[in-house]
Amino acid sequence: MAHPLALIRAAEGLSPSEYARIVARTHAELGFGQMAARREKVHRWESGRTVPEPTAQLAMAHHHGVPAPEVHRLGWPHWLHLVIGDAVLLDQPYTAAGAALALNSALHLPKAPCPAALLLTGAALATHLRTALVRATTDADRNPDGTGPHDTSPHDTGPHGTGPSAEQLRWIGARTSALERHESGTYLPTAALYGAAHAEHRLVVRLIGAHGHDGPAARRLFRFAARTALVCAWLSSALGEETRAERHNLTAVRAAAAAAEPDLAAVATARLAARHVVGGDPVDALALVRTARTVGTRPSPGTMTALYCTEALALARLGHAAGSARALDRAGKAASATPAAGDTPFGAAPHRLTVTVARARSALLLGAPHEAEPHFRVLVDSLQAPPAGAPSPHTGSWLLDAVDAHLAVGDFGSAAVAVHRAVHVTGTLPPGLARQYRDRLSAHGREPAVRRALEFLRDTAPHESSMTKSEVETGRDDAGAQPIESADGDDE
Repeated sequence: MAHPLALIRAAEGLSPSEYARIVARTHAELGFGQMAARREKVHRWESGRTVPEPTAQLAMAHHHGVPAPEVHRLGWPHWLHLVIGDAVLLDQPYTAAGAALALNSALHLPKAPCPAALLLTGAALATHLRTALVRATTDADRNPDGTGPHDTSPHDTGPHGTGPSAEQLRWIGARTSALERHESGTYLPTAALYGAAHAEHRLVVRLIGAHGHDGPAARRLFRFAARTALVCAWLSSALGEETRAERHNLTAVRAAAAAAEPDLAAVATARLAARHVVGGDPVDALALVRTARTVGTRPSPGTMTALYCTEALALARLGHAAGSARALDRAGKAASATPAAGDTPFGAAPHRLTVTVARARSALLLGAPHEAEPHFRVLVDSLQAPPAGAPSPHTGSWLLDAVDAHLAVGDFGSAAVAVHRAVHVTGTLPPGLARQYRDRLSAHGREPAVRRALEFLRDTAPHESSMTKSEVETGRDDAGAQPIESADGDDE
């Protein structure tokens, strides 16, 4: 199997000599000093004979856009998977084997904050989605299994069988359902929920790798993989990590297709539409909304509410006030609807303030912060004390938009109150969200209320671990007996 560095270098069309020169130049620019730019170094790294010294790895990571804490956390060569993960996600065929590879690559998505960037847009997005949905619906039509979306009783395998046991699948289903219920409201820290969801997702993906991609048990595992990937996606969004959220969402689409679950693929498509609204791509978001409505059976009220809210926000981004208002009215009706027996079982119930916040966000996107403020005040006032109904895990990002609205109308005191509520509700603002709050407030740092809010954010921020200078200089051998190469390359 090719070394991940060789795959990365080949994808960029670089020879070993060219790559060595890039690493050496970046090494010097980052202040780590001079290092030899020789192709032999790259050959030794790719053969596994030596491990690049820590500063060389940081130079490589900087070139590829990988956060330094991830280099330290994962070690060599595992952090390289953060670079090739997108290539695997994009290039694999829409087969069960391709879905398994894409799911495995997505286990290595970065946990440190990184700039938001949509991976798939336009024609490429449409092609990938069309292929996935055709696979989901075609395989569902000829599915000889006949099992329902939550059925794990047929085809039991014992402890010595060829697949996971029915008991194991039932417990995975129970934990996944428990995680999904938190979307409607939770008192638990979002970061902790993400850790639990990602652990469950990792377990399912590893079971797929261990037991193969075919048969009824594999299909149920792909279903769980799609559901846990969707949980990881919305939690990543709630943490302010939209890049990671979109990648999880794309793997959910692949897994739903491999599971032959059109209903689940429709939910994944609806969630992907929301990612594109946040990512500033309203045209693709509307296309995804239309697609989600045409796939599978009747969506649940929660999914319909999400689709109408996403449509409203996308139209608002495009400046279509009337269309946005109509979509919001439909969202309100969907949110109050009672689930029916024929609804798809996928999709969480909407939080009680989902539509209120969508109205506020739409007004803000339409350039009417004065109209947005009253709706945001409903949100902020509801959080003076722990409400009877648990707050949405997205409350931190909702309050960020409230800060925007208050700042836009010059109500700096209310903006500061929203900041305090965000910290109190979340316990500790996740790094990705905290950075966005600081960015919003810094332009108004001369205002006393805003300055105090920034000081409050600083005082309540957790200590963020990173690779210290001493750790960089000392180095850390994560590859067992492999030697760590020196900066000048004269280790042989």
